Amino acid sequence: MQKESTSRAELMASFKALQRDFDNKKNDIKNKESDFDQLRKRFCEQLKQRNERFVQLIGSENPLQSLAYNLSGQLEKNFDNWEQQAAARSKGIQFRKDFGDSLLVFIYGKVKSGKSSLGNYMAWGHSEPTPELKEKSLSPTYFSAEQTNVASGDQDKEAEKTLQFRVNATEATSSIQGFKLPGLTWVDSPGLHSVNAKNGDLAKEYAEHADLILYTMSSQAPGRASDMEEITELLNSNKKIMVLLTGSDTTNEDEDEEGNLVTMVVMKDLLDRRDQVEYVNGELEQLQNSSSVLAEVLPISTRYAERNMTPEGIAESGMGRLMYELQVICASQALSIKLNMPMENLRHSIRVTADDLAGMREIISGFANSIGKQNDDLQRELSSLGVQGSSQMRAYINQVFIDEHADLENALRQKASEIISQLAIEALNKIGERQQQGLKQAFDSSRLSGIPEYREITEEKEYFVGTREGNKSLWGLGGTLLGGAAGFLLGGPAGAAIGASVGSASSMVGRSASAEYGRHQVVVSDNREEQRQAAIENYSNILPRLLDEHVNTLYGPLRTAMLEYCGALDRDMTELMDNLENLAQVNQ
Repeated sequence: MQKESTSRAELMASFKALQRDFDNKKNDIKNKESDFDQLRKRFCEQLKQRNERFVQLIGSENPLQSLAYNLSGQLEKNFDNWEQQAAARSKGIQFRKDFGDSLLVFIYGKVKSGKSSLGNYMAWGHSEPTPELKEKSLSPTYFSAEQTNVASGDQDKEAEKTLQFRVNATEATSSIQGFKLPGLTWVDSPGLHSVNAKNGDLAKEYAEHADLILYTMSSQAPGRASDMEEITELLNSNKKIMVLLTGSDTTNEDEDEEGNLVTMVVMKDLLDRRDQVEYVNGELEQLQNSSSVLAEVLPISTRYAERNMTPEGIAESGMGRLMYELQVICASQALSIKLNMPMENLRHSIRVTADDLAGMREIISGFANSIGKQNDDLQRELSSLGVQGSSQMRAYINQVFIDEHADLENALRQKASEIISQLAIEALNKIGERQQQGLKQAFDSSRLSGIPEYREITEEKEYFVGTREGNKSLWGLGGTLLGGAAGFLLGGPAGAAIGASVGSASSMVGRSASAEYGRHQVVVSDNREEQRQAAIENYSNILPRLLDEHVNTLYGPLRTAMLEYCGALDRDMTELMDNLENLAQVNQ
């Protein structure tokens, strides 16, 4: 055998030996996978309940209705994706349960990239095995899984019935099918990028559960961007892969000695194959996680190998090298790949979930920012409308005092309520197309202060009511008589003269004649100006604050509830991610 070339028989012997190791060390992370699905399911149910309450809270005419429904819709979409992923994982676990004693090799690539031919060669040593060949070879056990029912695809359980994969058809494979040999499970899959998208989707769904993926790309155009995108996706999922350039042969035509046309299958020029390998290797090296590519790119030709069945021919076809590399994997990594794959799949699912949660956080953060922005807009609008309302109220007050309204206070209350209610509607309309019915409730006018009652202002005035006569002469005459009599008794005539003189002085204590005045209250003004100033203070100046309080009293609870909803979602996501990270760190 050529260096780094292994025959099919030697490879099958290696797989058979590996089967014993698989039997002895089966890994079952079923409980962890179940825990993972339960955690996400509980999270979904919790958030669905929050969404239902949230939608009921904001009502049908909430200013943030469209954003809220968009948020709810995005979350529901993620939940639906998770449910689909859980169903796919359950299906994959069911698919793998019968292949625990073998390395599950999954053949993956575009349509017409030689997948089925390669599978037939691995099963029988020929891409189109004959009945005679099948009779004398070790017979694989064929199986079938899911099928897309594409019209031009293979028939139901076709591989099981014919013991080979269909080749040379436009849509040769439309089902997950394969064969088992001791230690080896070989799975053929529908082609990627076919006109029937369901085929490619089916292949991607099952590729997740492979231990090793052989990615086939035609040597007619290797390393296309579309191929590299598929490989990138596999590497991002930590899949172990090998890359094969299939159909690396060509047909030479010549004439024999008798002039007959002779065709011969030969391998493509060695330099051309090296250039292709170098190019694709270069593309792979640029990808992240390229260490999961387990061997260098291999150009192969099953057609050349089955026409040149010597060791040299097998080696030249590249099939010998392919089987050599698979044998190396058998001897070194196969067991660990087999054991680690389920946990790697789980970790990948957790990473995908983390990405989903990051997307959800972004949406929720955007919604919370919108709530904050809306509140800022509302406060700015209230500030402007408050000034406007105050001006309107002041103008009304001035007018109503001119008109001397009979029921002044009632008129002021009614007008203030009217202005505040109208401006509240305008404020809420500014932050949304519509507003919910609950926000339309009228302003409570009892919060308005009263104004002083009307009263007249009076002053006490003095007025002339007549005159009053004096009594000084009476007092003087009386004093003279009394003084003279007293003086005479004490001093005789001289004493009488002195006493009369002194007595006449008593006229000083008598009252002179004078005018008499009365006093009474006179209305000089009223308190209309006081009332007007009070009205301006209690109805006009205070209106901005009352409008602000009225609107925020209505809007505040709704805003708080929306922010609490966002906070609750964030806490739920943090809790879920913590639990998932713990799950990923648990030792097997």
